Amino acid sequence: MIGSYVAVGDSFTEGVGDPGPDGAFVGWADRFAVLLADRRPEGDFQYTNLAVRGKLLDQIVADQVPRAVDMAPDLVSFCAGGNDILRPGTDPDEVAERFERALVRLTAVAGTVMVTTGFDTRGMPVLKHLRGKIATYNGHVRAIADRYGCPVLDLWSLRSVQDRRAWDADRLHLSP
Repeated sequence: MIGSYVAVGDSFTEGVGDPGPDGAFVGWADRFAVLLADRRPEGDFQYTNLAVRGKLLDQIVADQVPRAVDMAPDLVSFCAGGNDILRPGTDPDEVAERFERALVRLTAVAGTVMVTTGFDTRGMPVLKHLRGKIATYNGHVRAIADRYGCPVLDLWSLRSVQDRRAWDADRLHLSP
């Protein structure tokens, strides 16, 4: 049973676009942590969300991965590389190689490392031109996950996010 969870990533994991009642961001990782904590006795669950908006993969690897490694949690969610893929001229193959090196560090200490795919941008006017690049990166993420026995949070196939109401006004982040 999972007693500790560390979320590593960028704005998606931080929860940008999904403010809670107090105005602080409450994203998917925070909501997932609540579900995990509910399976444990009161006070017997540790959760840390290290994610920071705007971070590129190398920044996440430099700043967040060492902290997650030091915590050696039962579960790490690793959602990174999306901001790199959005940048013109980036090579999804090269980003995936760096992603894999970071994943190796995390799998060495965490009980389980869950990775995420990127969203299907087919219906998103601003991002649909990146669909092939995102699909290529997702293919790598899935193959890397298979090599290391990591579960995959498959956002590409998640049909509910094809509804525009699922997205914040910025069309880059999920809404509450």
